[in-house]
Amino acid sequence: MKHIWTASYCEGWNGPAGKPVGSLSQEEARQRDEDGLPYSVLIAENGRPRFVLDIAWRQNYLARWAFDGEARRASRAVFLRLEDGKLFERKLTEWQYESGEADGSPKVPRQTLDRGFDGRTTIYHRHRSGSSGHTSKIEPFEQFIHPAVSFENWGSIFGGEDLPALAVTPVTESLPFNPGDRRPWDPPVPYSSPYLDALMTQGSTVVHKDSQQPMVVDHVPVATLNFPTGNVVACDPNWLDPKEAFMVSVPPGSYRVIELQIMRMLDGEEYRPAAGYLLEISGEPTVSWEFALEPGQDLRLLDDGDFYGFDVESGFGSFMDDATQRPLIDHVGDDFTEWSQDLYNSPHFTVPGTSLDLFAYNCYYGDGSYPTWIGRDARGSVTCFLSDMLIVSDGKSKKGYEITFERDW
Repeated sequence: MKHIWTASYCEGWNGPAGKPVGSLSQEEARQRDEDGLPYSVLIAENGRPRFVLDIAWRQNYLARWAFDGEARRASRAVFLRLEDGKLFERKLTEWQYESGEADGSPKVPRQTLDRGFDGRTTIYHRHRSGSSGHTSKIEPFEQFIHPAVSFENWGSIFGGEDLPALAVTPVTESLPFNPGDRRPWDPPVPYSSPYLDALMTQGSTVVHKDSQQPMVVDHVPVATLNFPTGNVVACDPNWLDPKEAFMVSVPPGSYRVIELQIMRMLDGEEYRPAAGYLLEISGEPTVSWEFALEPGQDLRLLDDGDFYGFDVESGFGSFMDDATQRPLIDHVGDDFTEWSQDLYNSPHFTVPGTSLDLFAYNCYYGDGSYPTWIGRDARGSVTCFLSDMLIVSDGKSKKGYEITFERDW
């Protein structure tokens, strides 16, 4: 039997319906490829779907879905395009269907291999019962690097060999589709907080994430800290193990910590939770924001809505200079009870016999992870570090954690 391979362009693949959506012409797809905008490619063999590629070069993103014999999505490899154009296979998910089981069920067991640039692979398992677990191993980074691809030349992500010549065929000639359906996927975008500028403005209004009530921003100075090295650390002050400072440093000096309260009247009394804590480096206006990153953290490895944050296990966060960490650990020793009492009595704490200090604060949601942002002025100089307590609405609909077919973990 002769094998006829075809490529069709579309907005994506509707798994439960078993069909592509939103037909695109070859010219439209090529233009999106050049502009870095999202599009998908359906590769079929004798009219049966074999692969779907979801491509968004503006995010350096390519995902390769592979179908099994029952035309179900059975695996997805996620590639990251590197600076030299080569592709790093950073994630691979494989689903284990039972015979006759429909595509798209979140109950289908799966295994995900999540790879980092450091060679560490984390292996996540989700079982049919809903239970899950993970292990890790070290693998050579280089074995997951694939040659660069270009429009209609995707051979390197199909095992290194080019497919037979692909006849470009409109979707309508291969599989039925609904041209009115919206794109069923979006490229991953890390967490964003569009409210940061408002938090920087005294008297501005933001919306509380939980209550959806408008609240007024009030800046309350709480401490001035010494930074003898200018290497900034945000951490749980009860996590008595040295933590990496942020890769962006500031000139040594003394800097104010400002509590960014958001305020409204509640049952006749003022309600003033802290939406964030600001380490003020300069008084210049902040015109741009970026994540504060520690060594080894790379934004390209973040999944949709994710961020790098400092872990909190005692309900407290803090700012301090990197030089403060070791003397603080030596001072506390094994007496955690006295240390916790010290923090409770004096959140602005100076290590005895030194000028090294820190400011500790209660995190609104308690234990968890909280991002820190770096603000910059029009010249690119650092204006502040802002640890975000994540209590201001980002304008997106509030959703709890949901296990879906596409979400690996």
